[in-house]
Amino acid sequence: MPIFRHRTVLVPETSFRLGELDYSIPGCYDNIHTYPMEAKPGKDVYVSVKATVPVDISIVDAAGMNAKFKAGITDETVGPVQCRMKGIMTLILGINAGDRSDVTVSAWME
Repeated sequence: MPIFRHRTVLVPETSFRLGELDYSIPGCYDNIHTYPMEAKPGKDVYVSVKATVPVDISIVDAAGMNAKFKAGITDETVGPVQCRMKGIMTLILGINAGDRSDVTVSAWME
């Protein structure tokens, strides 16, 4: 890692429970979380996920195309995913309905 390269936090380290029962949403399970990320073109995006039950993640670019997808993650850092255009990238975390997982997630750009 070069000396002058530094991290820019896109999603601060956040812990939550994915898959909680919630009657106010369609399907009654809060099994998808999304995080918008303001990434700069030409930079690499990294996502760290730790979960008690495997979760799926998707990183979507500013054009709405899936830039990276990983299934069944319990403890992994995904990246680098290159940001190709200016705009909002989105991090999507999901789990099967009925499953619950304690998740800690963070994202940064280098």
